[in-house]
Amino acid sequence: MNRFFLRVFVALTTFVLSIGLTSFTKLFRHDESRLLRLTYISRPSALDEMRLRELYREYGPAQTRHDRAFFEEVEASDFVLFLGEHHLSREEDIQWMESSPDDIVYESVPESIRVMGDWAMVHGHMEAHHPDGDVHSWGFIDVWVRRGDTWRIQSTTSVD
Repeated sequence: MNRFFLRVFVALTTFVLSIGLTSFTKLFRHDESRLLRLTYISRPSALDEMRLRELYREYGPAQTRHDRAFFEEVEASDFVLFLGEHHLSREEDIQWMESSPDDIVYESVPESIRVMGDWAMVHGHMEAHHPDGDVHSWGFIDVWVRRGDTWRIQSTTSVD
């Protein structure tokens, strides 16, 4: 009788260990392929986020100097700026920028950048530093699209 239980015990132990070992090796194979997929996905995303941050570093100074060429390049041709109930096309936005006073210094501060394949969403705030020391700040939400290797702002929603 003891030999019977001993054999059953050895058989069950061997069975459990073989299932555990199989699951353990599958876990490593699965994680390795998952790691490769995550590396592939996250690497372009990280590079895209860096590029978008670089564009935001250029954005404020470009607005300060009323740089039409910069905005024609960075805003999509069908760009829309949403200001409350109003909306402006790319050309109307650029004309509005060009008509603003020359002595205001702008700074664009992205607070959150989320890249999702060929589009990205950025939340941040813009600061306008006036010569008298007054600083006006407002929030924005930008939707970016990638066209080829280039990122373009599709829309901006201004949030006061």
